[in-house]
Amino acid sequence: MRRFGKRAETFVARLLENAIEQKTPPAQSSSVMHSAYNYFFASRASTTSQTSSVPVADRSLLLLILIGSQPVQSQTDEWNKSYRSAIANLSDHHVISSDIDGCDRKMHLISFKDLFNLFSKSIDAEEKMLLFYLILVENEAFRVYVLSRTDQETIYLPMLKLLYESMEAGKKNYSQMYILMVIILILSQDDVNNEAIQKIAVHNITWFTERPLLKSISLGGLVTLVLIRVLQLNLSHQKDIYLHTTCLAILMNMAGTMSDMHANVAQRFISLFELLARRYTKLLEKQAVVDAAVYEDMLALLLEIFNSTLSHRVKHNPQLVYALLQKREVFSHYKDHPRFSDLVYNLEQVIHHFNTRVSEANLKAPSSYEVLKLIEQASRTWSNQKLISLQELKFQYKEEQESYEFFIPYIWALIQRRSFIYWSEEKSHVIDNYRLMNEEIE
Repeated sequence: MRRFGKRAETFVARLLENAIEQKTPPAQSSSVMHSAYNYFFASRASTTSQTSSVPVADRSLLLLILIGSQPVQSQTDEWNKSYRSAIANLSDHHVISSDIDGCDRKMHLISFKDLFNLFSKSIDAEEKMLLFYLILVENEAFRVYVLSRTDQETIYLPMLKLLYESMEAGKKNYSQMYILMVIILILSQDDVNNEAIQKIAVHNITWFTERPLLKSISLGGLVTLVLIRVLQLNLSHQKDIYLHTTCLAILMNMAGTMSDMHANVAQRFISLFELLARRYTKLLEKQAVVDAAVYEDMLALLLEIFNSTLSHRVKHNPQLVYALLQKREVFSHYKDHPRFSDLVYNLEQVIHHFNTRVSEANLKAPSSYEVLKLIEQASRTWSNQKLISLQELKFQYKEEQESYEFFIPYIWALIQRRSFIYWSEEKSHVIDNYRLMNEEIE
């Protein structure tokens, strides 16, 4: 691949075009051309049930993510950087002609729309998921295109479904889960996008099988429910710190834009806090200092999320206020905690304001509807001046320098699974790290 380094942009563009076009194989014949095609794009005998109907597209995808994930560790590896640069320099073919005329280099244009459609329709294919991640990280123009779309549910829903169902599976694919979480984290870095997904309604989510069944919820609310579920199941079983940290980072990025929170979402938030608080208390009693510190970090982040949502959108989240009123005693235990005191003080100010208004109504056995109406009325007289001003947290994804140690074994494992190349299972050490990572977490 070093020999093609100078033509990296042409090479990358051609591979992407192959992936987008999804050309099917030529019809069966006895010609020399067909024999040559079968030779180069044969399927492994052991995987005939999964034979690709578009082998050129699939090989192009695998090659593209492989060359785009190579490390640059010395000057002799500079050719590796050229392929990443080529991915970063790709432009949409809908770019206006004046932009092309003013450019001092040859631009390779592809259809961002077709590329996005490819990802949204088959993000469950791991090589396409990895390519989506790679282009999203490297290419700012494509990232802006994705974030500017008004149909975010087309990419969010398949990713959320994969995350939701993967937590139920007997053998989880942690590599896939990590990448899906990072993609959602990258999307959550944009506040306009976070605002938009709160306004998109999704209906009849059949794969979300928990009770009560969701007939309708905002896309942002569904993201929150899936992330809380991933976090809770992860804490109960795998205890993978990367997963729960990323879940909370995404929720923190979204917190300031959450609005019209579904009752189920508000209740799950409070239940999560109760779960973390109970385990934190038990760990302190056992003097398990290291584990207690992890839970303290999570509790602090969750309190930050509550503070951000209430300081920005208290008037638009009566269900969250209602859930806080129902469980107000949970937070009082931490008002003197050196790390939580300011965060809990703010929550208690909100609770006190709304609880006072509800009490003043002097209703006997009020229904949830009546309490919510009182909360909506009381929100008109609420002022953020009662709160301690705190610096808001925001999380940005930055690819680590040693990320190739994760990506290279993962990609070679996919190549082994998908390609016609014969592999000796005992000698394929390049994927040892991939196997270890997915086995050790089990």
